[in-house]
Amino acid sequence: MTLNETFNPASLVRTLGVAAISGLLALAIAAPSEAQRRRDNDEQQAEGRVLTSAVGEQVLASQECQEVEDNACVLRIMNELAARDNLSPYERFVVLQLRARAYFTEDRLDLAIRDFGAALDTGATTTDEEISIRTALGQLHLVQENVGEAIRQFELAIAAGAELSPSFAKTVAQAYLQAERISDGVRYAEIYYNNTPQKNEQDFNLMFYFYQQLDRTNDQLRVIREYLSAFPGARQAWQNLIALYAQQDDSSNAFETNKLMYLNGLYEEENELIRLVQYYSFLENPFRGASILEREMNAGRVEVTQNHLELLANMWRQASEFDRAIPVLERLSQLQGDGETALRLAEANFQLNDFAAAEAALVTALDRGGLSDTGKAWELLGTARFRQGERQGAIQAFREGARYPTSRTASNGWIRWITAQIDGEERRRVQQEQIVIDECRLTLDAERRQIVLTGSVDDEGRVRFESIPERCEAYYNVYGEQIREAGMSDAEAAAAQAEREAQAATAEG
Repeated sequence: MTLNETFNPASLVRTLGVAAISGLLALAIAAPSEAQRRRDNDEQQAEGRVLTSAVGEQVLASQECQEVEDNACVLRIMNELAARDNLSPYERFVVLQLRARAYFTEDRLDLAIRDFGAALDTGATTTDEEISIRTALGQLHLVQENVGEAIRQFELAIAAGAELSPSFAKTVAQAYLQAERISDGVRYAEIYYNNTPQKNEQDFNLMFYFYQQLDRTNDQLRVIREYLSAFPGARQAWQNLIALYAQQDDSSNAFETNKLMYLNGLYEEENELIRLVQYYSFLENPFRGASILEREMNAGRVEVTQNHLELLANMWRQASEFDRAIPVLERLSQLQGDGETALRLAEANFQLNDFAAAEAALVTALDRGGLSDTGKAWELLGTARFRQGERQGAIQAFREGARYPTSRTASNGWIRWITAQIDGEERRRVQQEQIVIDECRLTLDAERRQIVLTGSVDDEGRVRFESIPERCEAYYNVYGEQIREAGMSDAEAAAAQAEREAQAATAEG
């Protein structure tokens, strides 16, 4: 899982800015004029924390320069004072602090750091001053990306009794974050997070990042939920929550979170929509997923590519919505020109009992080739033809299918069954035809006896019927002679008639 792309630990430090550090410097540099004026402070005087009149006048002059923002004047005065050898530790402490501040104002941070360090080395600081200067030094080092030294100064300030206010705890946490010392910095991040009622999004991101790096999943979930409670429209928080659920193999909650993002209009990227659709498929609700995908493709939020059409077709098929899958498969078949897509189109048409369309698609699939199971395609083609009453065409397809191991048994079974069906129908047809022939013979025999009794015969003594019943005309001539056997085809009957005529001609000759 990746952190919010907009979150950069170093950027958190840089946002401190001059104003924030200046505030610390104001605390670090107790105004020497006030110290000079408060000569009634017996405790400070006893500790030697007083300025001589010569130094005090120069300090007051530098403050006047500072009030008119003449920093060059401040530096000139402080440089002159710093060059003196007769300064007391407290006076040197004051001078170095003031010069450090002037350097800071000019953004000469390396020199500011040098002078603040030297001020500490005078040994003239009170505890509060040491805490303020070390805190300021830590922040200056942090801005300079001297992260290790920044952390050292912060920890020294804390050891000296610095109050871990939320803002200071955040700064220390950021330093440890830059140093990639996550386990050391997490307690400071927690102090800041837990003591900041009005959090901004960056605050949640900071705490989340610490927990993420430490694989503290439950804490990550807690922070993300609090984040979303405060900022329900924070897209990245939703995405982080989805990633956490995925990390825990909690597909159900990951899916529900994706749904909430979609319903609240928080999706901005195509891959997010595709991810949601795939969740619907995975969780066996392909109809809903396909409906969303189709709608978003029509709206232009999802590009109409072959891969997306494949996904849509598969989901409609998964949902048994074959009538909606067919137009997509037809488009895919035209775009891809492969056998497998045509085969899937055939299967969809088959499911809708559109056997003619299924047959056409199967022929296309077999012509294109490249099928994973050609035998099964031939078997399906035979079935489609059989359902249309094309039994000979079906047998032909099944014979092709019988050439492949995967479909041999089924295809041979179809061939035997269809052949038996045809043979049975032929036997019944011949039987019915024989019954007609037998009935005609009985009818004509009875009529012949009547004609003989009345003497109505020709010169050769043959009985000639004035008419033959219509049902008997195909089987008997006008003399009541059988001219066709049951089961004969028209061609066979014509051949038999020609043979009889030839024999009669031979006899007459």
